[in-house]
Amino acid sequence: MSIASLLLEEKKAMIYVEEARKRAQEIIQRARAEAERIMREAAEEEAARRELWEYAERLKKEAEKIMSEYRARAEKIKAIPDELIEKAASLIVEEVLSYEL
Repeated sequence: MSIASLLLEEKKAMIYVEEARKRAQEIIQRARAEAERIMREAAEEEAARRELWEYAERLKKEAEKIMSEYRARAEKIKAIPDELIEKAASLIVEEVLSYEL
């Protein structure tokens, strides 16, 4: 082989190497962009999951508070003697029946 053909082959090899580097850089850039996108989506998903969990906890506490209030009201109603309830019912019946249309 002559020196000229060797130099030509070296030039071709350098061009191939340069093209390979460019392709590798493009692949690396696409991979980085994809990784960043995946990480961003994962972070957003985690934030949404955390927000939903916090909301569920607030709802649970609110439900417990409401249940506690209703239990207290139920206990007050249960504590009313039957005689008073019957007397109140009788008064209501008398008022309704005495009302003239």
